[in-house]
Amino acid sequence: MAILSAMQSAALRLVGRKPTTFFGASGTFEAEIADWTNEVAQDIAKYQDWQALQSVATITGDGSTEEFDLPADYDRMLVYSDVQDLEAWCWGYRAFDDINQFLYHQARGFGPWPGGWIIYGNKLRFSPAPADGQIATYPYIIKNWAKSSDSTPKAAFDIDTDSFVLPERLLTLALVWRWRENKKLDASGDQEAFIKALDEYGAKDRGSRPIFKNARRYIAGAYPAWPWALGGV
Repeated sequence: MAILSAMQSAALRLVGRKPTTFFGASGTFEAEIADWTNEVAQDIAKYQDWQALQSVATITGDGSTEEFDLPADYDRMLVYSDVQDLEAWCWGYRAFDDINQFLYHQARGFGPWPGGWIIYGNKLRFSPAPADGQIATYPYIIKNWAKSSDSTPKAAFDIDTDSFVLPERLLTLALVWRWRENKKLDASGDQEAFIKALDEYGAKDRGSRPIFKNARRYIAGAYPAWPWALGGV
């Protein structure tokens, strides 16, 4: 189903009319809806690791190459993305915790067998380099959450006949909420309706959700408070 129907449904709820076109239309309202459609679609795609956005990449080592280009449609790793070593059935590549750990092992010429990996500078990097002929695979999330009428993947909508690879009902609900909120209108009920639908679709999809590590914020150079009372007992 084309996104046109999702935008028309939102327009009916917002202004009581049903435009026949949005992308390329001269009206301000239509232009706003077209712009917001890409905004909310991006938010929905980032919400979790939707199955429809999952893909698998394969790299083959040559014994010397340590860094590999990411796929052209790469957006991000899954919350749980393991780089599998197809030559060793017992374990795969270890994910380095951070760039400092990776550089430490790389500089000293040793590391876990068959090796470890990290992403920085838009490259997938290994230490040590995968052996010649050694094959590794990893899952990732694609950036192309849109597709044209002939099913060509796209990273954004630019015509009314495009479609969304995720539930288009979410577009309608999100458009109603975000447009009203942007106009300083009461949108609390619209936000609740969108979040409820998003959670329902997300639960059925079973994709993993982002995990925020070390969410508590500390001022640089400060230390956590002493957890017990000060002074004598």
